[in-house]
Amino acid sequence: MAEHAAVIAGAGPTGLMLAGELALAGVDVAVVERRVNQELIGSRARGLHVRTVEVLDQRGIAGRFVSQGHTYPVAGFSHITLDISDFPTRHAYALGLPQSRFEEILAGWVEELAVPIYRGRDVTGFAQDDAGVDIEVSDGESLRAQYLVGCDGGRSLIRRAAGIEFAGWDPTISSLVADVEMREQPEVGIRYDENGTQTIGPMEDGKRFGLVVSERYFGQTAEPTLQDVSRALVAVWGTDFGVHSPPRSPGSRT
Repeated sequence: MAEHAAVIAGAGPTGLMLAGELALAGVDVAVVERRVNQELIGSRARGLHVRTVEVLDQRGIAGRFVSQGHTYPVAGFSHITLDISDFPTRHAYALGLPQSRFEEILAGWVEELAVPIYRGRDVTGFAQDDAGVDIEVSDGESLRAQYLVGCDGGRSLIRRAAGIEFAGWDPTISSLVADVEMREQPEVGIRYDENGTQTIGPMEDGKRFGLVVSERYFGQTAEPTLQDVSRALVAVWGTDFGVHSPPRSPGSRT
């Protein structure tokens, strides 16, 4: 049984950043992650806000991210685009960088700090006592830690098993995020309706379009299919612009 001071379930941006912070503080930390590598389906989030870049700068790694993205000296507020180029910060811009890339960079930093990442495994359960936590892992192994941190998403097994409430209201809107190819030229830009923000924009490869389509939430939990994307586009724009994509899921739901 491997032992650590802290074990983090989930190697998304939150889990990786926490792992890095703990490692810098001299804490023996490990991460358990279901993915065998840092690859994501789709680009997910499209960039980083000013404060996030500032935090990365405090750790001396902002340059790794800025060099891989594009800076835009603007921010949105209440459907208004604001010029932030004169903000009192060294990073007065939004950084365009897909999550699929900034997760890889963040994971590389964490690995440099010698944090072990147990990949291809899930936390399946845990038992807590006065001295710490015994953690069950999907490959049959077990870990022991003083602390277990659930960074395993909105449907966190850790949170549910610990009886921690997810305070707030039930969701009413779901956002479908996808990277797709289209046979027709789509209506590029942002529009707003009763369901929220609807966006289509070209991606850097010049072949695909990134889209965010907001719709009523009906308890969706599975990754969206190409048919889901087509239906969502038709509901907003009246056409799916000839959307097509590889056979695997083109994106995600939030």
